[in-house]
Amino acid sequence: MTKKILIIGAGIAGLSAGVHACRNGYDVEIYEQHNLPGGLCTAWKRKGFTFDGCIHWLVGTKKGSQFNRLWSEICDMGSMTFYDREIFMSIEGDDDNKINIYSDLDRLEAHLIEKAPADGAAIKKMTGAAKELSKTEYPLEKPEELYKFWDMPLMLIKMLPMLKIMGQFSRVSIRDYLGEHFTSSYLKEALGLVMPTGYSMVGLLSTLASLHIKDAGFPGGGSLEFARAIEKQFLDLGGKINYSAKVVEITTESNRAAGLLLEDGTKVFGDLVISAADLYSTVYGLLKGRYRSAKIDESFAHLPLYSSAQVSLGLDCDLSEEPEGLALKLDQPITLGNEHNRYIYLNNYAFDPSLAPNGKSVLAATLYSSYEHWQPAAEESEKRYREKKESLANRVIEIVEQRFPAAKGKIEVVDVATPVTYTRYTGVYKGAYMSWIIPPEAGRFSIPKQLPGLDNFYQVGQWVAPPAGLPGSMLTGRQVVQVICSKDKKPFSTG
Repeated sequence: MTKKILIIGAGIAGLSAGVHACRNGYDVEIYEQHNLPGGLCTAWKRKGFTFDGCIHWLVGTKKGSQFNRLWSEICDMGSMTFYDREIFMSIEGDDDNKINIYSDLDRLEAHLIEKAPADGAAIKKMTGAAKELSKTEYPLEKPEELYKFWDMPLMLIKMLPMLKIMGQFSRVSIRDYLGEHFTSSYLKEALGLVMPTGYSMVGLLSTLASLHIKDAGFPGGGSLEFARAIEKQFLDLGGKINYSAKVVEITTESNRAAGLLLEDGTKVFGDLVISAADLYSTVYGLLKGRYRSAKIDESFAHLPLYSSAQVSLGLDCDLSEEPEGLALKLDQPITLGNEHNRYIYLNNYAFDPSLAPNGKSVLAATLYSSYEHWQPAAEESEKRYREKKESLANRVIEIVEQRFPAAKGKIEVVDVATPVTYTRYTGVYKGAYMSWIIPPEAGRFSIPKQLPGLDNFYQVGQWVAPPAGLPGSMLTGRQVVQVICSKDKKPFSTG
């Protein structure tokens, strides 16, 4: 008899699990509270403009790369258009001082040495390590839950080229590494803008490596269209998605997940339940805290989070000659809760003509912002919350019109998304769309996909393998189906 799997959430992890489960002979239904797929991997339209809320770069866009092969298992990557940046980010600081983060590592190395010759040795070490990582692949073909004792030495052999790099860079944060090895204050500041400096230095090196081999492009049409491509594969395989179907409880019988209770009172039953929803909502809400672990409690109590506010602008002008990614130093920092933004990140989407009407452009400004900065206003009244968003939007518009004179008076649409927005639409804990920031000294960190004392249940998504991002979330969906297939003593098929 075919087993029925119920999946909570049609984000990337849930869709990935759904595609792989269907392909391996399971009867699968997804229950999604929103009316569209993708979860946090989304975009929205305003008066002809598409505002993207997720992907800045997607690891796996180069045909034949490791993550490209994994993505291709769940969607048709060959039919998509991907845009690669020659300059990943331009950083404009004081006194017209400008640093470009070139995607090509040789060009980046020469540029950085020109800017800070005293740091030449450190620059070469960094770019050299990134080049080595660009040539290697991680052992991702099966999850750790299925490792046999003989797998470990084989895995170590496969990882030999990267072990030295991991030993040097994995347990030190970007902030600490740059502070210890670089002397140029502006170079340290610039490199620290590529990604949050609390992450491991390996995160920065891996990003540079993916850019170097053109494996970190932007999918044409944006994040929602990318999610829809995975949705199509799931539906084509016979899966079913129930939209506007919010789950309020995971029902259990004798410490076994038995089904779901929906907001409208509907009860559905299955043999297995996979939650691709937010971990906090799942453990403390849907399961009412009955099966949580000490590690989950401690992680939510002590590990740092980060989120951001995004101001998206639809412009009646062509910005195609301007930088695609820009970090612009501010005359006065913008403080949003406990986050003090000395730079504003500007993403110029003029390279993708599908996101704006002809001759027009989309520009999105991102600033780090705590959830607590917005929550009280949102709870107080819609009017107070709107005023707070308008205040930020006006500040951003002032900055944009100063930096891009062509945009002055040409702003047709303004949209503001805050951490409260992310939580409202997806349920993500405190708007933390990248889950926890794991201190590098903690080493490898993961949350088990099964909860203590609860059978027939699995958790997937970025919270179980931070910082997962989209590739890691996709991978957890694949891995959980591998585990299920193994328990059912059936081979795992990818095509």
